[in-house]
Amino acid sequence: MTPEQVIADALAVRERLAAKAKSATKPGQGRDVGVLTAREREVATLIAQGKTNREIAIILVITERTADTHVQHILNKLGVGSRAQIAGWAVAHGLHTPTSN
Repeated sequence: MTPEQVIADALAVRERLAAKAKSATKPGQGRDVGVLTAREREVATLIAQGKTNREIAIILVITERTADTHVQHILNKLGVGSRAQIAGWAVAHGLHTPTSN
C-alpha cells in the first residue's frame, strides 16, 4: 500500500468508528479512550503514525513481542480487526500526533 492509501483507509475507518461511537447507547463498548490503558494508548498513537511493532518496541523500549501483545489487546478491546482500524480509532479520539519524519 502507498502511504496515501493507508491514510485514506485510516480516515475511512475513522469515519465509520465515529459514526458507530455516536450511535452507541452504552458507554464502554470498546470505543472510548478510557477502555485502553495508558500504554495501549501510546501504542495506538504510534500505530496511527504508521509505526511497525519493531519500531514501537524500539521507541517504547520494550520487546517486539510485548509490542505485539499490546496490539492484540487493543484489537480485542476495540473490537476491530486491523491496524488501520486502530489508526482510525486513534485519530478519531485525538491520539494521533504527526511524526516529524
